[in-house]
Amino acid sequence: MSITLPMSMVSALSGLVLTVADAPPKFNPAAGCKAAAAIDQSMDLSVSQSYDSCMKDEESARQELVQTWFKYTAQDKSRCVGQTEVGGTPSYVEILECLLVTVNVK
Repeated sequence: MSITLPMSMVSALSGLVLTVADAPPKFNPAAGCKAAAAIDQSMDLSVSQSYDSCMKDEESARQELVQTWFKYTAQDKSRCVGQTEVGGTPSYVEILECLLVTVNVK
C-alpha cells in the first residue's frame, strides 16, 4: 500500500521539520536532575551533584545550545537529540556533549 501526498503538502511538512531543527528542543530537565541527585545520594558518593547544581548545568548547556545551534548539521542535531530522548529524561548537557564530540571527531 502506498500513500501519495501532493507536492505542496510534502513541501509544507519538510518546512516544519526544518523549522523545528532551527532551534534546540525545549523540555524540562528537572526529572533527570531529580533522578541523578537521588542516585548520587543513594550511592553515598564522596563527590556528588546536587539537584540545584544539575539544573544550573542544564541551563548553562541550554544557553550554549541556543547560541551555537546554527553551527551544527541537521543530521548531527537530529542524532544527538534522538540519543538523549531514548532514556526518557532528555538532557541539554548530553545534547551539547554529543555535538561537541561529533565536531571534534570530524
